[in-house]
Amino acid sequence: MADLIESGRNFYATKKYKRALVLFTKAMRSCPCARGVKRDRCMCKDFEKVAVQGGSIFREAMYTCHCDVGRIFSKCDNGYHIQALESRAATFEALGKLDHSMKDAEWILELAPRLPDGYLRVGKIAQLKEQDEYAWKMYTAGIEAHRERSVDSSPKLQQLYDAREPLHRRFFRQDPLSLPAELVTHIFSYLDWCEILLCLQVCKQWMRTLTSPVHGRLWRNMVFPSRGYYRTRSSCLGLLKKMLSWAGEGGFRRIVIPLGLDIIQAELTLLLKASPSLQHLVVSSLEDLSLSSKEKMWNQLRHVTIDEYDPSLHPTGEDIPGRFPYTFLQNAASSLEHLTFAGIPLQWYSSEPLMPRLPRLKSLHIGGWWDDQTPFPIFPLSIAFPQIEQLWVGPDVPNVDPGPAALWRDKWNGVWPHLKVLIIDASEAPGSKNVPNLGLQYLICLNRGNSLLHLLFMDMYPDLGDGTRDIFGNNNDTAPSSDVARYSEFRNLRSVRSNSGMCILPDRARTLLSNSIENRQLTSFDIVFPMPNLDISSLSTGDSRARYLKGYDWFCGTPSINTLGCYHLDFRLFPGNDNDLPLPQFLATFPNLRTLKIDTYNYHYSNDEHEFTSVILAIMSVTRLKTIYTRSFRHNSEALGTVRKAAQFKGVQIITIVYHGPEQWPVPLGS
Repeated sequence: MADLIESGRNFYATKKYKRALVLFTKAMRSCPCARGVKRDRCMCKDFEKVAVQGGSIFREAMYTCHCDVGRIFSKCDNGYHIQALESRAATFEALGKLDHSMKDAEWILELAPRLPDGYLRVGKIAQLKEQDEYAWKMYTAGIEAHRERSVDSSPKLQQLYDAREPLHRRFFRQDPLSLPAELVTHIFSYLDWCEILLCLQVCKQWMRTLTSPVHGRLWRNMVFPSRGYYRTRSSCLGLLKKMLSWAGEGGFRRIVIPLGLDIIQAELTLLLKASPSLQHLVVSSLEDLSLSSKEKMWNQLRHVTIDEYDPSLHPTGEDIPGRFPYTFLQNAASSLEHLTFAGIPLQWYSSEPLMPRLPRLKSLHIGGWWDDQTPFPIFPLSIAFPQIEQLWVGPDVPNVDPGPAALWRDKWNGVWPHLKVLIIDASEAPGSKNVPNLGLQYLICLNRGNSLLHLLFMDMYPDLGDGTRDIFGNNNDTAPSSDVARYSEFRNLRSVRSNSGMCILPDRARTLLSNSIENRQLTSFDIVFPMPNLDISSLSTGDSRARYLKGYDWFCGTPSINTLGCYHLDFRLFPGNDNDLPLPQFLATFPNLRTLKIDTYNYHYSNDEHEFTSVILAIMSVTRLKTIYTRSFRHNSEALGTVRKAAQFKGVQIITIVYHGPEQWPVPLGS
């Protein structure tokens, strides 16, 4: 057989194709598998039809046979037999007889379905016949038939991968619902329920699969879209009932109703009563709605946010539309951990406020005042919510009333002993945004400040009229709160942020931060330079920005600091030396500083971005920053382009979109 094949190849090389065919045929028929008789090809197999139907080409080659060939002859992986058929198929190909060539290629596949040769030859001829998808399926079938072998175990197996590669991207289409159920759920979880509803229209199979119990998790987040998208009919009770059945036992786990959504009371009641496993509820407006108050069924509800209601209505034993949902919250007290609401009920300003008792509440975001004179008693709040760990007061800061000093000394030592995060947010306060300091000082200094990890002031502009007063008081204060501030310790502060608002004078900052710095806890701090209209002439360091920064010499080189904010910069234009522009050298002293948040006063209003550019370039040249946040460049300005180019070379990211609030609420505390 070897001599016949060799002779045939010689004739093939000289393009004597007919002589070559004769020799290849003789070699093929002399294989021992024929046992001295003529062996014909099995005509029962239809590989192309099987490929179109998505069946197994390997099984077709191995087992499909209804004629005598399969009964008389066995499979054959004789190398010479395969070479003879390969060579004959190549010869027919050279003669342009692709149909004859395909028959020999399929014969190879019939004889040896466990070898890659037949798959390669059939795929090649299919491509010549412009049947690329059939070729891709044939190559794929060959690869799957040898999936237990490594690619480098056979050169022809590697050829299968190489031949399939250019076709794979075009034809590797798969119904995603044929994937494992957990993977299907993960893929469709990136869509909201409105988008998944559209997917149900693809076909009946998709409808049955996506609404089956195995994919119930897809329907458990009922986050309604904005107004104008959801309301397309008079009532959606029927659709909601269907979706609740698809969500499975326990109903929805998350319900979010945005402001302006035209939802009726019957729909809201259905959503709540059919969702005993509800964990997260956001209702942006209760103006014409009420939460169910008769059932005590939500023992997994941990998050509640309510943005709009009428705080002038007194809470009672039954929640009515527009009223603070006292009873609903009380019924969820066994599990509720996070509560957000805007608008403090007027009744809470009384001497005997009716508040729900929430013993497991960990975070509270509360805001809204009646006026800046009416005192809001904070002590009853600590009785109703004794385990608060995170407190966000604002965006309207009420006139927090700590009560008489005697009450503080007698009862406040145990108030909120686990308070770790305090945010004081005056971003929507009216007028000058001056907020009352007295009660806020008490909040900051609870537990002598030792439980506090993160302290954030948002848009706070305390009255600095006497030159030395800030929210922490000063050494000349005689108010009871000054004792609290003076003798607090603050041993565990990790971040103190005041963004572009409150200026904490250097001596007060030292009192606030020194223990946390000594304990290597502090990682983030904001330095806010005094506004030009503020009189700080009494400071021994003088009234210039450079001398103000000099007051922070004690802070230089703090090893635990990785993030600093510098706001209201106003150094001398066109500095002649480091004394005129001390900020870069100041920042260079922090060995682990990686993030800088910086905004200017002078450069911004003088429209001289190039001066600010020189400041940023000087800072990057002496620090190892990774990220700089700034709003002091105009969008796509030439100066910003210069900074970005230099930053890219230094491996620094420039971010011009800055949000001064917490990135996430509740704040992740970590270890």
